[in-house]
Amino acid sequence: MTEKASIRSHFLWYKWAIPVILGIGAASGMLWWSLDQLVLDPATQQATTSRALLASFEWTGRASWALFATLGCIALRDFAYILRLRILSFRQFNWKQSFDQIMLWELASALTPSVVGGSAIAILVLKRGGMSGGQSVATVFVTAMLDELFYLIAVPVFLLVSLSTGHFIFPQIEDSTFGDSIPWLFALAYAFIAVLTAIIFTGILYSPERSHRWLNRVSNWNILSRWGTRLKRWSDDLLQTSHSMRSQPRLFWSKALATTILSWSARFLTLNMILLIFFETIPHAAVLARQLVLWLVMTISPTPGSSGFAEVALPAFLGDLIGFGYLAAVALIWRFATYFLYLFIGAWVLPRWLSKTSSKIEA
Repeated sequence: MTEKASIRSHFLWYKWAIPVILGIGAASGMLWWSLDQLVLDPATQQATTSRALLASFEWTGRASWALFATLGCIALRDFAYILRLRILSFRQFNWKQSFDQIMLWELASALTPSVVGGSAIAILVLKRGGMSGGQSVATVFVTAMLDELFYLIAVPVFLLVSLSTGHFIFPQIEDSTFGDSIPWLFALAYAFIAVLTAIIFTGILYSPERSHRWLNRVSNWNILSRWGTRLKRWSDDLLQTSHSMRSQPRLFWSKALATTILSWSARFLTLNMILLIFFETIPHAAVLARQLVLWLVMTISPTPGSSGFAEVALPAFLGDLIGFGYLAAVALIWRFATYFLYLFIGAWVLPRWLSKTSSKIEA
């Protein structure tokens, strides 16, 4: 398969339809089901229904500021991602190119099952954008390492803060089987992320020579003989890029880590800001801690971008913390801001990007 065909195969129409149908169907179905369920009014603490609560909702100045802050979080998240790509690519991409690459990277993640991830497609996207094969591999893996490093640091910080405020770290779910399994799944996934981060650090930055030797040996396998020459070239590019990254000053890594912290902080704060549209106040640290747990659980979802699963899981994870009254509507807005938005932007970027980069494809 040529690279052009490979890229196009990852963005076929039915791969867009599946997450849209699952996500909108799950969110709309949950919203419809919840309308006549008894909930507590967060303002009066009186029993009511979600239908009555939504019907009586009044837009306030707080809601306007919260909406503005939500949009600011979305913009800040994407700006930080774009800036990080420019840093890690040694400014190989200009601002416009970096925007296109990040939006397609997000699109790839949205169209790929969460348990698989969109890294493989991201490598192809960066390579078609002008990077060498090895450099694109190194950039994607270092990006993943920084993301996981942020998570490894953020989890203990926010869990301790949440505990200090007297809130449960894990959701109190009536289904004891699922609820009791969450801490174990979380612990296993956290340990896996720690091991994966260590492997990436060792293979790309600490001892890239070993990765180089291993890839060269793999390229000589008979089953991979067709791609042997390309694998060796990628291996050489990867080693060169690894050496370049490893030799960078602390300022380089400080900037890369700072943009990572900024982007992920904005990602998680988006939900907090959406909640403030409906609630006068929320336990911010506890909501952030629950999101960290939810995000890890979402990574094992077999659906594209956790579509269908995330919309249902959010009320389950936050219901005991802030009540169920508005959570179905919050889930719908949250998924649009953090997921469906990138399907729309990707649909706008992809055709133009394919046309502009067609001349860069290697045979």
